[in-house]
Amino acid sequence: MKTNSLHQMEATFEKVEKRKGTSFSVVSYTNPYFAAPLHIHPEYELILIEEGKGLSFVGDSIQDLSPGDFMLIGKNLPHLWLSADEYYQNSGLVSRSVYTQFDDRIFPASLHDIPELENIYSLLKKSQKGVFFTGGSIEALKELFRSLVAKEGFEKIEGLYTLLYRLSSECNHATLTTENYINSDSTEDPIINKVHLFINKNYQNNIALEDIACNVGMNPSALCRYYKKHTGKRMFEYLTELRISYATKLLINKNINISQVAYDCGYNSLSHFNHQFKQVTGYTPSEYAQKL
Repeated sequence: MKTNSLHQMEATFEKVEKRKGTSFSVVSYTNPYFAAPLHIHPEYELILIEEGKGLSFVGDSIQDLSPGDFMLIGKNLPHLWLSADEYYQNSGLVSRSVYTQFDDRIFPASLHDIPELENIYSLLKKSQKGVFFTGGSIEALKELFRSLVAKEGFEKIEGLYTLLYRLSSECNHATLTTENYINSDSTEDPIINKVHLFINKNYQNNIALEDIACNVGMNPSALCRYYKKHTGKRMFEYLTELRISYATKLLINKNINISQVAYDCGYNSLSHFNHQFKQVTGYTPSEYAQKL
């Protein structure tokens, strides 16, 4: 596992859909390339890369993405799977994974107080910095995970409990983020959470201060003061950093031109995008792409 440090990332919000009558799903994914943007969600994500290569971004680090990678991503931990350039070129290559996203509600409320579930609780805590599984009975556990795609009802949730317990006790755990990583999207403040959620969901559109304030239910001026007091930055600094952070990831893919990157990140003006990109990174987008 090759890891490099990365500036703190901001991410768009992903709404996780579940089938009616289920508390979580296990999905077998196939596509020419991994298509989700840099994103967060309040669920844990367990993912096995079956086929496809590229880079993974988790929190503040980058690593090579390869078949066989088995990872647990904590709730609201920013992450992105970015396929290598050749996967975007109609080359016939395929990217495949098995993944599940589940939240705290599938566990007893007193999870931390149940001795028999202590290992699972400990693993979920570790996942807030991302966990990469290796060694032990990892191949047997990958097969167990694949089998959950076809399970239903009690067998599925029993299988997930068993899988998490065995991953916690039978494998080695490498941390994906750096030791000092702090997740800025994990704030407990409900007002700041509402602001971030609205911006994360709408960053590709034009956003006015009044839109954010209306969504939160506060006076615009009061909201600006509250946000600055509790985060140390202005709301639109957060929006700019989010957009530019996502742009830096997209520029790794040499098949996307800079105008398309600007549009995908919510900019209608290329010159404004160039100006804000250089303000945040110290480089123009073309200089940054060449540097990469």
